[in-house]
Amino acid sequence: MNEDEPILARIEYLKGKQSLADFCKDYDLNYPAMQKSTSRRRAPGSATLVKIAEHSKVNLQWLVAGELPKTDLQKTVLKNILFFRRNKGWSREELAAKIGLSTPVYDLIEKGEWPATTAEIEALAKALDILPHYFFIVEQHHAPVPEIKVFKTSSSRKEPKISAEDYVSIPLTESFIAAGQPIIQEDNIEDYVLLHIRAAGKRNNLVASRVEGQSMEPMLHSGDIVVIDRDDKSIQKNKIFAIYYQDGLTAKYLEVHKELLILRPINPISEVQIINLAEEPDPIVGRIIGAWKEL
Repeated sequence: MNEDEPILARIEYLKGKQSLADFCKDYDLNYPAMQKSTSRRRAPGSATLVKIAEHSKVNLQWLVAGELPKTDLQKTVLKNILFFRRNKGWSREELAAKIGLSTPVYDLIEKGEWPATTAEIEALAKALDILPHYFFIVEQHHAPVPEIKVFKTSSSRKEPKISAEDYVSIPLTESFIAAGQPIIQEDNIEDYVLLHIRAAGKRNNLVASRVEGQSMEPMLHSGDIVVIDRDDKSIQKNKIFAIYYQDGLTAKYLEVHKELLILRPINPISEVQIINLAEEPDPIVGRIIGAWKEL
């Protein structure tokens, strides 16, 4: 294989199903020159390669040399792009369209064949409704999204009749879990959450509530419903817990240092909070085992 074949293959990838004539018209290329280049299996000149790269919004080094070596930072960015896209429930085609790229070109970013540019990072952040620096956080963690449903109760607020083979019924409180500033928790039941038994497992001391605030973004957003296992209070790294704090309920990652319980938010702009366990010995309500978003 001659050394120009990989370059021609990458041009063919960008061309997709277009005819060479249409490709040249869209990219403002000289069709006879491109036809000659293709038939002779020789890469076009540098000016043409630059034009193809600029029009496609691809990395010129990738077009000429192929896959680029990835740094640890680039690997983190790629991992987070994939995480946030899936968290939105979008396909590759949907996100590509939202940032103005063709799907083949976007795929090159997600596959890691070249690093996303600053402009692409900004476009991705805008489309995904997050801050650009979230792409550079080494580990992104979020509550699992099990299959749950919200059952709208009647005025009598009776627990719904459901099949034990499918779902377990969990009371949804009227008050909010504050993912930012805590809000006072009330005991009234608003509705019932139906959590599929695959997600509930053998847990039987569950309660549900809503999230309000910004300190858990982008993993949890205001209005999200979370399910809390009140029997699971064993602190684990990168697990989200519901905590009593300042007469309210908040959702945080936890760390323990001697007698201090560190409430750590995911949102970098939110403040870390501290509870003295000597003064408040049992602030942990339970681990958040799942979240549900109303789209």
